[in-house]
Amino acid sequence: MRNKKVVILIILGAFAVLSLIYGIFTPSKGRRIASVTPSSEIVKKSADIQSPGKTAGIDRRAKRTKFTTWGRNPFIPKETASASSLNLKGIMWNDKNPRAMVGDAVVGNGDKIGDNIVVEVKKDRVILNDGTKNFELKLEQ
Repeated sequence: MRNKKVVILIILGAFAVLSLIYGIFTPSKGRRIASVTPSSEIVKKSADIQSPGKTAGIDRRAKRTKFTTWGRNPFIPKETASASSLNLKGIMWNDKNPRAMVGDAVVGNGDKIGDNIVVEVKKDRVILNDGTKNFELKLEQ
């Protein structure tokens, strides 16, 4: 049993030494290109690598997929609700927690509707902020 462990240890040691020698004496990819090709070709290849959409001679530009049933592209944001598309349908007044129905959503103070934040719900109107300015939605009678 002890001899078997010694043999395995010797084989693993020899493999480690051979791997180390191979790693030391084998040139890296950059050195291999320099030793095989003239310097003018290296400049051309480095220019190809730096061009957008190409990496080492491989064209990696985006290709249109064959899958058309996926629907909308998830990386393009949805159109957000603007002040003109929001309409105030009703207000449920309560001194502690007033709520308003804007479009199909029921919102309160501090809630978000699209990119807009509800600043305050009053008895006859709702004040929203779009990130730059406040605007009002009035309850029509």
